[in-house]
Amino acid sequence: MSKSLGNVVDPRVVIEGGKDAKQQPAYGADVLRLWVASVDYTSDVAIGSGILRQMADVYRKVRGTLRFLLGNLADYDPVRHAVPYERLSGLDRYLLLRLGQLSSEVAAAYDSYQFFRVFQLLQRFVVADLSNFYLDTAKDRLYIRAAEDPARRGCQTVMDALLRGLLAALAPVVPHMAEDAWLNLPYPRPATSVFQAGWPVPDPAWFSLSEQEAAVWAVVAEVRDAANAVLERARADKAIGAGLDARVVLHVSDPRVAERLAALDASGNGADELRYLLIVSQVELVSDAAAARLCPYHDTQPSASGAGSITVGVARAGGAKCARCWNYSDAVGQQQTVGQQTAGQQTQRSYPDLCERCGPVVAAQGFVLAAGVGASAGVEKVTVTV
Repeated sequence: MSKSLGNVVDPRVVIEGGKDAKQQPAYGADVLRLWVASVDYTSDVAIGSGILRQMADVYRKVRGTLRFLLGNLADYDPVRHAVPYERLSGLDRYLLLRLGQLSSEVAAAYDSYQFFRVFQLLQRFVVADLSNFYLDTAKDRLYIRAAEDPARRGCQTVMDALLRGLLAALAPVVPHMAEDAWLNLPYPRPATSVFQAGWPVPDPAWFSLSEQEAAVWAVVAEVRDAANAVLERARADKAIGAGLDARVVLHVSDPRVAERLAALDASGNGADELRYLLIVSQVELVSDAAAARLCPYHDTQPSASGAGSITVGVARAGGAKCARCWNYSDAVGQQQTVGQQTAGQQTQRSYPDLCERCGPVVAAQGFVLAAGVGASAGVEKVTVTV
C-alpha cells in the first residue's frame, strides 16, 4: 500500500463500509480483526477486497456454527442434563479428545503470539471436525430422538463443551461475536462476560481415549470420503436422491480395522453405528470386497491410515421410507406402540408411516393420527382395557 498511489485500505471503510455498498460493504470490526489474526506479521502481508470477502466467509461459517450449537442447546441445562463421560458414545468421546487437543494447541499459539496459528487451528476444527463431520452426523440424534434420549443428551453435553471451548478461543480475535454468543447461552451464565469466564481447562478424562480407539476415527473419515464419492456418482445418475435413499456395502481389507468398525456398528447407542456416521439408511460390513462390487456403484480406494484398502458399494436402500426421519426400514408400519396406562387402560397407537425409532417417540408425545391420513386410511386411536 502506498499513500502516493492512493491504494491504501482504510480500516474505517472496512469496518463501516464505503460510499458504494456493493464495492465496499461494511464488514465490521470482527472481520478486520480476523484478517489481522490470519496473517503472519513477521513478513509482508496482503489485503484487498477479495481477501476481505474470504475473511467474511470464514466469519459467517464460524458464526453459523455457534448459532447451530446455541439453537440445539435451547432445552439443555448442564446441571440436570449433562451425561457422564463414561456413558458417552465413542464418537462423543473422540470429539472431546479433539476439543482438548485444540484447546491446548490454541493456548500454546496465543502464548507464543502466533495468532495466524490460532486462526488456522480454529478454522480447520470448525470446518473439518464440526461442520463436515460431527455436527452433520449429530442432526439425526438431535432432531429424531426423544428429548430425554441418552444419545441426544450426550450429544448436547459435547456441544456445550464445544461452545464454551470455542468461545474462549475466539474471544481475543472476534470479541463481539464471542460476547454476543455468550450473552445468548440458554442457561444461567457462569460469568457475566466471556472475558470473565477464564480459559476452560479440559477434563483429564478427555485424554483417556486409547490410541487404537482414536485411530479408528481416521479410518471412519476415509470411509466417509470414499462413500460420499460413490454416493455422488449414484446421485448424479439419479439412482438415489438423498444419502438416506442408499444402502452401503463396505469392505476394509485390514481385519483388525474391520473388527473395530464392526464393534462401532454393533454399539446400538444411536451415534456410533456406521449408518449414522455415513448418513445412509443401511450399512453392511462384508468380509469380501467382491460383495461390495456387486452393487451398481462401487469403488476401491487405498487407505492412508493403515486400513489397507477400502471398498464401497452403493445400492438402493431396502424397505419403506419413514415419513418422519426419512430413513428406510423394513419395520416401517409394523410398530404398535403403547402409551401411558391410566384407569386400568392402555392406549395403543399404530403409525403406518413410521419406523421403529420414530413410532415410540411420536406416541410419547400423545399424537393421534387422524382418520384417512397415512399409509392406510382410517387409522386412529384405539383404547384397550387391560
